[in-house]
Amino acid sequence: ILSKLGVSTMAGYPIQFVDSHENTRPFSHASIVGPWIFTKGTAGYNPETGGFSDDIREQTEQCMKNLAAILRECDATFADVVKVNVYLVDVADYDAVNEVYQKAMNGLKPARCCVGVPALPSKNENMKIEMIAYKADKA
Repeated sequence: ILSKLGVSTMAGYPIQFVDSHENTRPFSHASIVGPWIFTKGTAGYNPETGGFSDDIREQTEQCMKNLAAILRECDATFADVVKVNVYLVDVADYDAVNEVYQKAMNGLKPARCCVGVPALPSKNENMKIEMIAYKADKA
């Protein structure tokens, strides 16, 4: 049925799409292919306030909470993360983002890339993080 929808399989594994909460956008919060989990690019959107904090540390903290929730829906944690991509609108925020990121990762150091970007889609969105995790028990 996946092939009829234009969705392929990878290495014989079907692709599972996961949403950690109601999602009306044209993408999933995560995709699972065998033991691999790919999160969407996740920002510091706070569902309680309906927006983004102006403080980059608060945005990063909320982003990490959002990522933890997405991974939890995939039966994973930060301990399963093997690769991280960070996108910053202002690279001057690098140290502040790192400070919050390191605290949330609790000593874990997956491979990581951080790049400056000219803009992100949502108003007041100043950073975004995506993760790739590996769960051997899903293989």
